Amino acid sequence: MSVSHWKRSPSPTREEPCDVVVIGAGITGLTAAYELASRGIKVTILERHTLGWGASSRNAGFLMRGVAESYAHCCGELGRETAIRVWRWSEENLGILRGRYHISDLDSYQAIPSSIVAMSDSEAEELRNSANMLEEDGFECTLQTSGDDTLWSNINPEIALVNPNDAAINPWDLVNRLNDQLMHDHPDKVTLIDNTEVTHFDANGHPQTQSHIYPCEAVLVCTNAWASELLPSMGAQIEPNRGQMLALHAEGVTLNASYYLNRGSEYIRQTHDGTIILGGMRNLRESEEQTSSDATTHALQSALDEYARNVLKAEVEVIARWAGTMGFSPTGLPIIAKAKEHPGKIWFCGGLTGHGMSLGARTAQAAVECMQTNEPSPFPVS
Repeated sequence: MSVSHWKRSPSPTREEPCDVVVIGAGITGLTAAYELASRGIKVTILERHTLGWGASSRNAGFLMRGVAESYAHCCGELGRETAIRVWRWSEENLGILRGRYHISDLDSYQAIPSSIVAMSDSEAEELRNSANMLEEDGFECTLQTSGDDTLWSNINPEIALVNPNDAAINPWDLVNRLNDQLMHDHPDKVTLIDNTEVTHFDANGHPQTQSHIYPCEAVLVCTNAWASELLPSMGAQIEPNRGQMLALHAEGVTLNASYYLNRGSEYIRQTHDGTIILGGMRNLRESEEQTSSDATTHALQSALDEYARNVLKAEVEVIARWAGTMGFSPTGLPIIAKAKEHPGKIWFCGGLTGHGMSLGARTAQAAVECMQTNEPSPFPVS
């Protein structure tokens, strides 16, 4: 977001120096701040809006291993070694959230499997190949050919690949737990300032708002879909994509897993209180969804309504509609890189391609390691 000349102070206030400024207080920014503080580094987090304002609190709450596409597909697209790393990172990511942040103590936490569902012979064969490859690479999974919940009864899938150790959660609960744990464990090392928009970097590479400068030794930009606003060259690699969702009540519906259908295009799960969370359908209007807007649209929400009725075969009462903006990278892999377009030590961490819940904490950990060692990202940067 631009700031007019008239609102910029001609003599901005110079704040007390810190070691690292993290820009963005979502999942990645908060966990990166924890990694830095645990190393004795003094951190200031600057957030344009409020805690978890972006996709971190606007997603569907899936904590799955890997990504929504099948393992076989990803091995073919990315190479097997890279796919192995992505799947390992997602396991380690959930380990961080369960271990350091104790998310299993939260009321909204569900230890529930994720299930990738095939509705065609070709996709079923891909899932069978995926199961074989996952087992060869040391990942636990099962293939399911029947089930007794609403989804299996109503749409009769060909087969499903089940990740048995996954979870689901209210993402707003998750973001608050990340912040609470950060401030509990490192109160003397971390300052979070919200409603503070960084507009640019000064000649020394220090973040600057319309009225303040934040001197520091290094910066980590964790703004994901909005990367181009501060890092035009690097941010040009990140494509904003909107994901639309809804929450509904449907009498008599039971879902025993967090489901991904149509190669991850649609996703549906059930919370502890029986509420159904459904999202996706963006492939129907893909060009319209390539936006940073978080407004819902009638056309796509109507498609979600119809899909809900077709899958659940029940009267549905929609209780909420919303959207979140994701940052897609060219390869679908997270981007960790030093920005070359500004002086100073400025790094970027983002491009999680809709998998911030599954990869954000582990990617933040890797970003801090790269900043500390000046080593390149474990994933190739296009």
